[in-house]
Amino acid sequence: MEPKDVQMIVDKQLKETADNIERGLVDIKKNMASKTEVLDLIADRTKADKEMLVKTGADVKVVNTGLTEVQESIRTLQKQLKLTSRLSSSHIFEGSKYNGLFSSPQEAKSFALLVTACVLSGTRFSDRAERAVKALSDMGIEPYWLDANGRKVMTGSSQTGGGGLVTVEQIPSIIMLLETYGKFRANAQNMPMGAGQTLQPKIDGLLTVYCPGEGGTTTAADPAIATIALVPKTLIALTKYSMELEDDSLVALGELLAGLFARSFAYYEDLCGFLGDGTSTYFGIKGIVGALMAVNATIANIKSLVVGAGPAYANLTLANFNSVIGTLPEFADDGNAKWYEHRYFYYTVFVALALAAGGVTAAEVIMGAGQRQKLQLGYTVEFTQVMPRVGAASQICALLANLRQGAYLGTRGAIEFAQSSEIYFAESMIGVRGRDRVAINVHGVGDTTKAGPICGLITAAS
Repeated sequence: MEPKDVQMIVDKQLKETADNIERGLVDIKKNMASKTEVLDLIADRTKADKEMLVKTGADVKVVNTGLTEVQESIRTLQKQLKLTSRLSSSHIFEGSKYNGLFSSPQEAKSFALLVTACVLSGTRFSDRAERAVKALSDMGIEPYWLDANGRKVMTGSSQTGGGGLVTVEQIPSIIMLLETYGKFRANAQNMPMGAGQTLQPKIDGLLTVYCPGEGGTTTAADPAIATIALVPKTLIALTKYSMELEDDSLVALGELLAGLFARSFAYYEDLCGFLGDGTSTYFGIKGIVGALMAVNATIANIKSLVVGAGPAYANLTLANFNSVIGTLPEFADDGNAKWYEHRYFYYTVFVALALAAGGVTAAEVIMGAGQRQKLQLGYTVEFTQVMPRVGAASQICALLANLRQGAYLGTRGAIEFAQSSEIYFAESMIGVRGRDRVAINVHGVGDTTKAGPICGLITAAS
């Protein structure tokens, strides 16, 4: 069996486990199931999942979590666009109601027109590119062309093959999509960058206060100001589509391409922002896990981390989760602190602990009072699918963090799209490249003497 097939089987079964547990929790609230029955369900499902992982020999490295979904989306898009010349928009509408990713079908159409104008310029379909530019202009959107080096060209004429096209009006829509998919972008402090490198000051400490008394003196103290550097990395995504496109496919094309690029960029922002360790796997980016582990080689010395009761998920206790809350500094608890963990971890570890603890409020602690909000000991839970789902020793498995205070996501320039009609010439396909420049700096992980606004739970080394 191919590794990709094994990964798909693993992802499917683990998702089914989380879905079944969630339905069981709903049944508890409806008095259709007891806590004991749901606990038995959790035990049975996790046992079956462990047996499946052993049987398949599945690679459970965190870096692969969620990647199959993105790759499969790319393959699906390529097949859809290659096999048909007319993309149906019926799945985006129910009657006359629009249910797409954008705020309106006009926005979806304008995005598709933007891509069409870009990718068809300089080809034998350049007349259609000109019509797309005119259609954008009629909608009140004025695109501008970029040369091969990303510089604005002072002309409205079509570029030759390889040119790029961006439009300021589309940027909010794409950013909105990225925030829908990306947990790191949606919660970190966003910082627009006006240069290749941006330095951001950070006050890291307090002034010494004196009570000199009458006639006494006070010693001046320099504030402890650290400098946070934001150095942008260029993220590139490439896909392709067939040349046989017609005007009435534009809304569907906009939905497909916008969703694909947004999900792909957001996935890698999450991967690097949460798990980055500074290696090439994460494009040299050091994210939350990498920054925490870099504080000290001995995990017990890292004040922002609580070491669990053992090396396995089965060893973790509710007291461990409570200790993480106690570790979070008071200044960080301003309403923006959230738990960040994998959905499977939440349902198979924390939910099991909460139900086993008993009490009439256990279900409400988990589910929220009368709503489907996910809570964990009073804090909102953000399911972050790049976080670990399978236990290991010395593994940061859950985070309680105020990312607004502890992490920056710098954005440099506009999202750009470029085309090539040559790279896939033999397939009669056109390549579309998305380009975005971002910088990630995680600075709130504390040190060996005090915790920062980003805290976490780590399993014991042994």
